[in-house]
Amino acid sequence: MRLKLKKHLIVPIKYPTAKILHITDTHLFADEDGLLLGINTNASFDAVINEIKQHGEHFDLIVATGDFVQDSSQLAYLRFAKSIKQFSAPCVWLAGNHDNCDNMRFIFKQQNLPDNKVVLLGEKWLVIMLNSQVEGKTYGQLSSQELALLTNTLAMYPDRFAMVFLHHHPIMSQCHWLDNHCLINHTEFINLINQYPNIKGIGWGHIHQKSHHRLSHCQAFSTPSTCVQFKPLNHDFQVANDLPGWRIIDLQRAGEIETKVQHLENIIFHPDMSQSGY
Repeated sequence: MRLKLKKHLIVPIKYPTAKILHITDTHLFADEDGLLLGINTNASFDAVINEIKQHGEHFDLIVATGDFVQDSSQLAYLRFAKSIKQFSAPCVWLAGNHDNCDNMRFIFKQQNLPDNKVVLLGEKWLVIMLNSQVEGKTYGQLSSQELALLTNTLAMYPDRFAMVFLHHHPIMSQCHWLDNHCLINHTEFINLINQYPNIKGIGWGHIHQKSHHRLSHCQAFSTPSTCVQFKPLNHDFQVANDLPGWRIIDLQRAGEIETKVQHLENIIFHPDMSQSGY
């Protein structure tokens, strides 16, 4: 199901630097004891939310890039929505390959999570959310409509710097098994990105690991999952011991981006290292 674009969300910022919290791949369950690769994903998400709150940072916007639930249940989507609403910043969102769009849209609408795919963030920045989900498939693709959303929005706001988000990875992870499930029209997408120097950043989830790349005029990065991570640079599937994480993105007035990944510090989650897939 293709998500329709509504009017743009206008988000004023408190300080000269706009601050985004990027959350991804929560894989929640209706069952409190639900496990993904040995990790209780509900508990790990709660721990992430609590630790972010304890840090006390101000966020202007939260961006959530899909794979919210593992079991397709409305109850798990409700759990995400209620947890993320503990923050005062609005949370915009995208579907991942694991998401049930009907249940996701129903609950998020009910909970007043904005479904805008274009955000005017302060006076200088533009956030564009692109839907890469292909229903029933693990890989991703940006349709002609999504690519048109990107180019039309950039044309509409030529004086703003842009930060683009999607779920699937447009730059190969160098994990053979993961790269079979990438954004399949990644070359077309990156070629398009290279035509717009006002695009300063691209962010995604999906690969359950952090990465950072620099293109000709922008940064590109993935954010780790709030639950289990996958071992980087591994040909076959393998779970990593890295802790649940999130990313903070600072958008400067002059177009620079500063970003850092943070991980849980106070609670240890132990994945099942014997698993060979999920």
